[in-house]
Amino acid sequence: MQTSVWRLAHIACDMARRYRNFAVFTGFVGTGKTFALKHYAAAHPNTYVIEATPTMTPQSLVKQLARVVCGLEKGSIADKFDQIVASLADTDSLIVIDEAETLTPAQLHTIRRVRDLANIGVVLSGTEHLSGLIRPAHGQFDQIRSRAGFWPETIKGITREDAAALTQAALGAEEVEEAVIDRLHAYAKGSARMLTEGLLAGIREFRDGRALDVKLVDAVAKQALCLSAIHQTGGQS
Repeated sequence: MQTSVWRLAHIACDMARRYRNFAVFTGFVGTGKTFALKHYAAAHPNTYVIEATPTMTPQSLVKQLARVVCGLEKGSIADKFDQIVASLADTDSLIVIDEAETLTPAQLHTIRRVRDLANIGVVLSGTEHLSGLIRPAHGQFDQIRSRAGFWPETIKGITREDAAALTQAALGAEEVEEAVIDRLHAYAKGSARMLTEGLLAGIREFRDGRALDVKLVDAVAKQALCLSAIHQTGGQS
């Protein structure tokens, strides 16, 4: 049975925080990893989310960590690194690195040293390519792999539970019928991005006071996104 993206994200963060080691959390593009991790961070103090980029260097990584963790803008890289460690040392803090598949060995080494010296947890989150970088035994990322205490299979798509959580987050306190969740999940085909940026965005844009029901979902799917209609049984026409 497929596990919820939200649930796995929270387990990864809790495990890394509790045991002060690495967790590796991977999923296909568009499965809602970033949203789930930011949701966790918003509800758990001392969780610091860093979004890696292809142009990031070890120095810019330290600068960003110093800004997020300590509020530091000035000082040498060495001073910032020391302050990061001092601020995090032996706390229940957690560092989450999103888009971690873009990191180089030098950047991962920097993160590992912060983790080792501060004795905190780190979550590395990214696409399925992240697992390919870290998994080989005795490879260049072996020191990360050997410290990974939680490493579930790559998420391939969102579950109905994820669809319900994302829908409720987008619509606030409004009550959503189970049939509407089922239909949204069916149209999304495992993509959190299709659900949030396509279907739910379309509903907000074109709803115009209409009741939130299956007919509205069908209308938005067809007229705004050119998706094939889905029968009551769940199959597409």
